[in-house]
Amino acid sequence: MSGLVLELQRDALDKQVDVSDLLRKVMVVSKKLSIEEIEKWITSELSGYPADEDAVPEYREITGTVKVYNPYHGWQPLHFGDADLGENLSKRKISQAIGELVAIVNNDKSGNLQVPFNQRTKNKLMSLMDVQLEPTLLVSDSQIYGILDAVRNEVLNWALDLESKGIIGDGMSFSSEEKKAASQVTYQITNNIGSMENSQLQQDSAGASQTQNITQSTADLAEFIQKLKASISDLRLDQQGKAELEAEVLTIEHQMASPKPKQLIISESLKSARSILEGITGSMLATGLLTQLASLM
Repeated sequence: MSGLVLELQRDALDKQVDVSDLLRKVMVVSKKLSIEEIEKWITSELSGYPADEDAVPEYREITGTVKVYNPYHGWQPLHFGDADLGENLSKRKISQAIGELVAIVNNDKSGNLQVPFNQRTKNKLMSLMDVQLEPTLLVSDSQIYGILDAVRNEVLNWALDLESKGIIGDGMSFSSEEKKAASQVTYQITNNIGSMENSQLQQDSAGASQTQNITQSTADLAEFIQKLKASISDLRLDQQGKAELEAEVLTIEHQMASPKPKQLIISESLKSARSILEGITGSMLATGLLTQLASLM
């Protein structure tokens, strides 16, 4: 019986071996060698990644075309006046468990997969349409196969790395020397696998790009948000208007506190704040805020 590490290499090269089964074997090896970094990655792949989009690896990015479904003409591309917005929305990171991705490509016969936007993004996009049709991101299922191949590549590279350090195993066990060698090495799953390019986007964030296209400085934006926040109670707004404005301010504050703030979310929240302020007539305070906001957008 060959060692587990050599079995991993063979399985990673065999397309007939289910990726979920391959990861479970990796889990066995990582448990026996007490390599926690690998265990965390396997758990995320098998169970799905958390809501924190920063935890989703770059190889899980997919790119497609934003379309709307017309009941008379079928799927039609959604054209954007803002090219950057269109490009950002065409890219997403997906966090589903690896088993779900396998099931998706096995059950789909059309060759194209529908990746829905979250409700907030749907509402914002539909509000800009003359005829309100629900937008969806359509992607080729070949990109899901790309994610599965990326996982195989990661497993293969890791198993080869173990072998290069003399860690092979004897049947289902490892020697104390092998365990010691494994404990002295830091293993990390890289986020640059596969042929994905410009991998900067997150799932469940409207395909927002992490590429910082924000023209305003962080200090200017922070100053405006603090001023806006302090002025809400003095603005001529009903309870609903105040609640909406407070929600947009909170969204921007959360993005600014993130190590990787997302331009699309900040821009959309600023636009919503502008619309609310524009609805206030005869207010010098609102006019002043709008003037300052205009310099940020």
